[in-house]
Parts: sequence; C-alpha cells; structure tokens
Amino acid sequence: MNDLPHAADLLKTAREAVTAEILPALPEALRYTGLMVANAIAIAERELAAGDAAARAEGERLWKLLSQRSEPLATDTLTDALARYNRLLAGDIRAGRFDGKERGELLEHLRRTTEEKLAVSNPKALGVCRT
Repeated sequence: MNDLPHAADLLKTAREAVTAEILPALPEALRYTGLMVANAIAIAERELAAGDAAARAEGERLWKLLSQRSEPLATDTLTDALARYNRLLAGDIRAGRFDGKERGELLEHLRRTTEEKLAVSNPKALGVCRT
C-alpha cells in the first residue's frame, strides 16, 4: 500500500480538476453528468474523512437498542453487523417493540443516524432539516 499520496489528497485533486477544468469545458448536455461526478467525489471525500467513527457510533446505539433481545447479536465485520442490526431493528419496529417507553431512544437513534449519514451524503440538507 502506498503511503503517499493519501486517498483523501487524490480525491481532493480529482474534485478540483473536475470542477475547475473539466466542468467549464463540458458541453451543456454533459454538465449534469459532470456535476454528478464532482458530487460523488465530494461524498467519497467526506466518507473517508468520517472514517469508521460514525459507523461505530451507530453500532453502539443499535447494540443498546437491541441488547434486550434473547438471540445473540452478530460479531461480524462492522459493515455486516450494522446491516444485521438494522434488519433486526426494522423487525422490532414492525413488531411494535418501540411503541412504549423505548420510543424516545429509538427516535434519538434514528435522528442521530440520519444526521451522521447526511453529513456525508448531503451536508447542505442538515441546515434545511434543523430549521
């Protein structure tokens, strides 16, 4: 694995090249596609910067919400565990487990998870959602 340049630096350089040099040279018919490419690079930059911290925080919240289950929770990779935990959570929501006193904890988890995901995928939407 190369130490330099770091993936974040490569993404930044690519995004700058797309926005400063390629987008202005594109014909109008391709401008939307060019903007989507620049946006995808920006999302990848933010996701790389966020690292696994948000995923770990989501996993901890899910563990807390699901810890009362009788079946053991997965000890897979973080990505696999999150997918499994979220499937279990969806089933619990459908079954009405969070209709009582746990509802506040569930809503807080969903709010925080949504904000963490928006911070990566569409940070401008956070300002709209909070007003």
